[in-house]
Amino acid sequence: MKHLEITGHLDYLALNKQDIIILDNIRDLPENSTYTTEHVLVMICTTGKIHFDYDGQLTTVHNGELFLGVPGSVLSDYMVSPDFVCKLFAVKPTEVMASRELHTMIINSVLHIKTHPVAHLTESDAEDVSAYYDLICHRIRQTEHRYQNGEVCSLINAFLLRVVGIMDSGLDVKETVSSVHGDQLVEKFVWMVNEDCGRKRPVEYYADRLNITPKYLSTLVRNTLGRTPTDVIKVVTMKEIERRLRYSTDSIKQISAALNFPNTSFFGKYFKQHSGMTPNSYRKKYHK
Repeated sequence: MKHLEITGHLDYLALNKQDIIILDNIRDLPENSTYTTEHVLVMICTTGKIHFDYDGQLTTVHNGELFLGVPGSVLSDYMVSPDFVCKLFAVKPTEVMASRELHTMIINSVLHIKTHPVAHLTESDAEDVSAYYDLICHRIRQTEHRYQNGEVCSLINAFLLRVVGIMDSGLDVKETVSSVHGDQLVEKFVWMVNEDCGRKRPVEYYADRLNITPKYLSTLVRNTLGRTPTDVIKVVTMKEIERRLRYSTDSIKQISAALNFPNTSFFGKYFKQHSGMTPNSYRKKYHK
């Protein structure tokens, strides 16, 4: 597996040593390859369609649809229609995503986005995201000046807020009154779970790292995300298991040990409980 690298033969824009990458043509990327990416990916399909595998999920993006991928995602086996055209925007989640409001929105939506990465664009949505995309490209191409990075980063934050808002529009997210401190704790919890990739599953482990009680963590996560900490851990753990079963050559025993399951029997029961399949059956499904 290799990191997604946009090479020099493609016509693209880059800023801050490829913290931000923008391109209108992905046809030159080799087919049947597997990539993992460090970027937040936004794809706006303007003509045709594209099929690809996203974290073990067959994904299709049609004309008039938007795809949002999160860092650490695996993409493979893409195919495009002859008339496929898209706008692709990639940004590393570094200082360019400094907006507290953006962080809060992503925390509220990240689990939904992981499993529902495609959204239909209304005419108004399409106009908005295209306008942001074109303006960001225009400002990057301008002669460099002392405020350029700050200006571009502000535009990117606004663009991503609009994108996450579109992805979030189908969710029934309850409005809650929460403290900035509480939001920060939930944000840290979600990112810690993602960093651990399913290797740590007890809620008590994360509560201890945050210096709060498990009960308080559960209250914060329920109020902010509308689900339990266990749900968050389960989603991330299952995505990591599926990724390893599909893309690694590790044995079931090795995967079980790598993710700190007590034994392969417990690992198999955990996976079947949440997927309806045994690990071997899942692997055989994709390795015929």
